[in-house]
Amino acid sequence: MKKDNESPYRYNRVVSVKKIDRWFFDQYDHRRTHARIYERLIRPKFGICENTFLDYRHEPDELLELFPQSPSVEFSLWLPTMEAKHMVATEADRFSLSLWESIDRAFRDILKQNPACRVDADTLLMYVIFHMEQRYPVKER
Repeated sequence: MKKDNESPYRYNRVVSVKKIDRWFFDQYDHRRTHARIYERLIRPKFGICENTFLDYRHEPDELLELFPQSPSVEFSLWLPTMEAKHMVATEADRFSLSLWESIDRAFRDILKQNPACRVDADTLLMYVIFHMEQRYPVKER
């Protein structure tokens, strides 16, 4: 039943929450529970209460196909989910900040050379790799 004051973005939020929960949850690993991903990622990112989160999880799976998300949106959800799943919170924050800094420097360098250019994926990736290598040189074995 649809509420009169329901947000038009509700289904996009439902899809996002369902995807995050699926990526994180591991049926055979009790450290990766629904409650843990709610506390670590869902509540801070979406600001919804636990009951709403539980309601979203029980929405039909057809919504995932009816409301597709762009790769950039999916990536912005997937990366923090994988960090929360596989990394300690402080290390995940450290990684995110270093990645953010490298991408920011890459954009600045590209736009410094040609302020009117539209950045393409290959150029951005090349500059990000350059800045990551500068900050974290690969150690030879």
